[in-house]
Amino acid sequence: MILVQLDEDNHGVVSQGVRVNPVRAFLVDDQELLAEALAAKLSAVGGLLVVGRSSTTDPGLVDAVARSRPHVITVDIQPVGPATANLLGRLGAAAPDARIVVLTGSHDPVQAVVAARWGATAWVGKDSSTEHLVAVLHGVCGGKAYFSPDLLGFVLAELRADVQRVRDSNGPLDVLSARERDVLLGIVEGKRGSQIAAELFLSVNTVRTHTHNIFSKLKVHSRLEAASLARAAGMQPRIHSGLRKGPVP
Repeated sequence: MILVQLDEDNHGVVSQGVRVNPVRAFLVDDQELLAEALAAKLSAVGGLLVVGRSSTTDPGLVDAVARSRPHVITVDIQPVGPATANLLGRLGAAAPDARIVVLTGSHDPVQAVVAARWGATAWVGKDSSTEHLVAVLHGVCGGKAYFSPDLLGFVLAELRADVQRVRDSNGPLDVLSARERDVLLGIVEGKRGSQIAAELFLSVNTVRTHTHNIFSKLKVHSRLEAASLARAAGMQPRIHSGLRKGPVP
């Protein structure tokens, strides 16, 4: 993890005689060389300041983001699964005023919807030019969002459907028992069945049964779908819950 100590009084940008504070960016990328290259490119652009960078598996990532007070967080993740979706939620909780921009090589609209549900404001291809990325970073800090035109229609339709589902019911999670909601929260936090079992003092088989019941009651077919629906219904990961470092089985 790399944090940058800044004297903000000397890093402003002068525009029409007025000093303007730059956009503070925090970069999250598991590939150190690519992170260094991106940091160098962005640092060379006026009006942008890279205040830190880290990998997704760094246990100090969330605390570093909170200390850095970024305006925007770029996250290079692929594919979007329960653990990375949980990461987006925890980053948003650590820096609630920051905008999250996902950098990805994926053009899968379903993945883009999951990222949007978990707080991403923009979905930018890794093959985009530096100029385009800079424009997106400034845009999201100005209250805009960005999803490419070939994804935008699908993303908006799914988010509208989420809103309608909430309006049409007293709450999609109301069908779950208290223990099932506990298990679902563990799923939202990207935890393995064995981790959930240990936390709730249950057997792994009991957690597996609760998980099957959750799928049936919520009419979903995977942990990712269950976590995405739970997030859309307002369930939030606990910010201090542990980050899992491997794929969810």
